Formats: sequence, C-alpha cells, structure tokens
Amino acid sequence: MWTCGEIKKKAWSNVSKALWTGVLVTLVFILISGFFSGGQNIINIIKLRTQFSGNMGSFESLKTYIAGSGSMTGTRGMIVLNLLQSLMGFLALAATIFLINPLRVGYSSWFLTNRRQEETAGFNLLFSSFRQGSYTGILAGTAWMTLWTMLWSLVAGLCFIPVSIVFVGAIVSVVIAAGTYAGSGVSMDQNVLIDKLQSIAPGFIIAFIILLLLGIAGAFAIMLNRKYAYFFTTFILAENPTFGAKNALDLSKRMTKGMKGKLFVLDLSFIGWWLLSSLTCGILSLGVMPYTHAAYAEVYISRKTEQSI
Repeated sequence: MWTCGEIKKKAWSNVSKALWTGVLVTLVFILISGFFSGGQNIINIIKLRTQFSGNMGSFESLKTYIAGSGSMTGTRGMIVLNLLQSLMGFLALAATIFLINPLRVGYSSWFLTNRRQEETAGFNLLFSSFRQGSYTGILAGTAWMTLWTMLWSLVAGLCFIPVSIVFVGAIVSVVIAAGTYAGSGVSMDQNVLIDKLQSIAPGFIIAFIILLLLGIAGAFAIMLNRKYAYFFTTFILAENPTFGAKNALDLSKRMTKGMKGKLFVLDLSFIGWWLLSSLTCGILSLGVMPYTHAAYAEVYISRKTEQSI
C-alpha cells in the first residue's frame, strides 16, 4: 500500500525531468479551460456595475445604451446582459463537454507517458484525445462523468432544505407578528414589535446556523465522495479511449473503493504549496499543478498494480 511520502517522491522525480514542458502544458490547459468561465465573470462584473452605479465604466457602448433606458432593473441593457450570461453559460457547458473534458484526458495522458523511464512526454499529448478513433470514446466517457457529477451536486443541494425551511419560518413568524397587530386595529408601537422579534430571533438564528453548518458538511461530504469515486476516470480513458463510458466510471469506483480517505489526505498534503502559490498570485501553481497531477498518476499506477488490472 502506498504512502503520501513515497508517491510525492516518485511524482517529483518524474515531473522534474520535463518540468518546463509540464509547466507549458499546464499553462495552455488553464488558459483554454478558463476562457469561458472568464467570459462569464466579466459579464457578472458588468451586471454588478450596471445595477449599483448605473454606468459601465470603460464599456462605453453599453453605457450609452443603458443610460437612456430609465430604471437599472429590467432595462434593455440588463436584458442584453442576461441573455449574454445565459449564452456564455451554455457555451461553457458545451465547451466543458466537447473540449475541456477531452483536454483533461490528454493532460492525464501526458503524465502517464512522462512517468515512463524510457521517454519524455511531448507537448502535443495534451491534444491526444482529439485523434481519430479516440475522441468519440473519450467524449462519451467524460460526458457520462460530467452528467453524474451534476446529478450528485443536485443531491448535495438537498442538504440545504432544512435551513431553507427555517429561513422561511423566520419570515413567516415576522409577518404573523406584524399581522397580529394590524388585524387588531391597535396601532403598533415600534418598540413592542422589536421586543417581539427579539423574543423569537435567537431560536431561529441558532437553528439556522446549526442547520447551515450541517448542510455545508453534508454537501461537502457528498461532493468529495463523488470526486474521489470518479478520480481515475481520465487516466482510464487516457489508456483505453474505447473502454466505454459506463465501464470507465465503474472501474474508477472499484479502484477507489476503500481509499477515498487516503486520496483526500494526499490532496491535503499539497495545501502548503497551494497556499504558497496564492502568495505569488497563482504563478507558482504552474509548477504545483503538474506536481500534484504527477502524484495522481503514480497513485493510479500503484492501484492498478495492487488490483492486478
């Protein structure tokens, strides 16, 4: 059974022999992956500036368009921005399925190839998923993984139903408290209402905080479990592009059974590097990301050996 120290030592030994190529591959992968999400973020910033300041700053074309339409909420400009945001969301989903997911498999392929002693992986392996005979199987496998990840994220969202009920209950209680005075025909003193609210607020606040924390913990546990269940899918498809969508996910779940906790600990062991990377505005992540992915490749090969796959 592998240990984090052994895995990280092997990973650094392998990635260091082609570190700059790994950095270049990572940079290109990040730029392509972040293009569509970056577009959505820009539109979100424009919307916020439109709603709170009423102007678009350097976006002069939209500034004039919005300024002449009156209220900032529901203007033609906001409608245009909402449509653009929806379009970018659709494009981001399509790009994830048809471009970014296959690139993830190519990224994994680079590390699987680079770990072999007799060869150094080339940059073009990043795009190996798009070769004829490979793309269809990889597309199906990664799309199947994305579908199940999205479904499980909906399940994780159910963890917040109790806290939502408490929140609605708090609002209803306030409405009832105010309505009691309004229905009695007696003028309501502001201090009386405040005292009434103060008497019911502590219970709702405590319940809200407890249920919120439990909801976050539950959702986090569900998403982590699914993340590590599908952890090896891209490596499996990198080695076997025609393996089949369901087969790839089932094999990944079988390989990660009983070791999700160890994978979580392995990720935690890199937290110092990621914190240091944040101090360099993410520049160091171009070296940390190849290091971590090389470790994942080592775990995958180790697990294959253990299970004689």
